[in-house]
Amino acid sequence: MNDTCPLCRHYATLREQAKEDGDYSKATDYEVIRRRHPAHTVHIPRQPRKRPA
Repeated sequence: MNDTCPLCRHYATLREQAKEDGDYSKATDYEVIRRRHPAHTVHIPRQPRKRPA
């Protein structure tokens, strides 16, 4: 996590709150949003989709 980015910290806080509330779907959503917001310079590439034969 980028500790210097206020948006990263905000989404991480929301994620932890959602986990404490037992809403793991929302926690995952916040993690995805945190990883994808524009302040990040490193993006994790998606896995290529396998085409049906």
